[in-house]
Amino acid sequence: LDRSVVGGAFLIARKPNSVGRKRGTATLSSSCSSSDDLWDADSPLQQEWASSLPMPENARDPSMANRARNAMRGTYPTALEGRCNINLDGFDGRVQWLHVDPPVMLVDDFLTDTECDAVLELTNVSPPPGVGRVIKIESRLSDSNKTRGASASRSSTTWYVRYAAAAIAPLLNGLLELLPKVALEQLEEVQLVRYAGEGQGFGWHEDALGVDAATPDVGGQRVATLLVYLDECDNGRTLFHDLMGVNNQRLAVSPKRGRALLFFPAATGTTTLGDAASLIDDSRKTFGDAYFDDTRADHRTSHAGEPPSGDGIKGQKHIAQLWIHSSEHTPVVFGRGMNKHAEARL
Repeated sequence: LDRSVVGGAFLIARKPNSVGRKRGTATLSSSCSSSDDLWDADSPLQQEWASSLPMPENARDPSMANRARNAMRGTYPTALEGRCNINLDGFDGRVQWLHVDPPVMLVDDFLTDTECDAVLELTNVSPPPGVGRVIKIESRLSDSNKTRGASASRSSTTWYVRYAAAAIAPLLNGLLELLPKVALEQLEEVQLVRYAGEGQGFGWHEDALGVDAATPDVGGQRVATLLVYLDECDNGRTLFHDLMGVNNQRLAVSPKRGRALLFFPAATGTTTLGDAASLIDDSRKTFGDAYFDDTRADHRTSHAGEPPSGDGIKGQKHIAQLWIHSSEHTPVVFGRGMNKHAEARL
């Protein structure tokens, strides 16, 4: 890594072909990925999991639609077994299902325009007063763990932000409202990511960590991903490789200012749907091996960040990226003890 100081923030230029990012002796890299067609979003689904359940209106037959409806019913829906508890009635009823199993959720107006502007200010060359050090990474190409024999290409800019930054307080409070049984201490360092122009995106990948990375010190496996779009752009969708959306096309979520996207890269324990999925899709290995924290990567959550297009601001996409671990996460990006969850301004 090449380090230089830019306006009070450390610029870290990641050399091409670097792998993941270092946390002490561990590297945080996704458990697997697929780079067969990068961002070919509009092609028909190339592989289907027998265990996956789209929304009832997107199901291919009445039987699948009924299974999806049943899995969504009740105070504790079957589709959410083994995942974080979601406050389905929160945000004035704006929590929406996009896919049933694996569950993918959306919340519009998760942040206000003013709150989005405040977060975006953190990406300026000179961060606002009181923010402290912000770490910036230019990522040109990173290879994910090769456990499924492929790599994911990525080109973007990432800023790591301290929990104490006032601008991210609405993000943290929103996360705790949406996932009420999650403790702030399970949260990885907050990341802000910019994709600028048609050459910048993130190919097919998973957020679940490889077995060597999901250590007790890190907090175990990543069990939830929350992405919040901070602006609007042309294209720039988040695409799910194997999940069915409308018209038999891949599930795709368009950036909308203040919109939050929630999904679960790993499941915890043995669930009803998990058992069925493992039996039906055994040859496809729906779930990874069980880790020490009783989690298993859900390979159906492979996704990609489509590059934005257009001129000027419409050619850039900014997101806030929050990863939740199965247990308490030890932050080390700024140095051990230099960025504490307890400093968050909740």
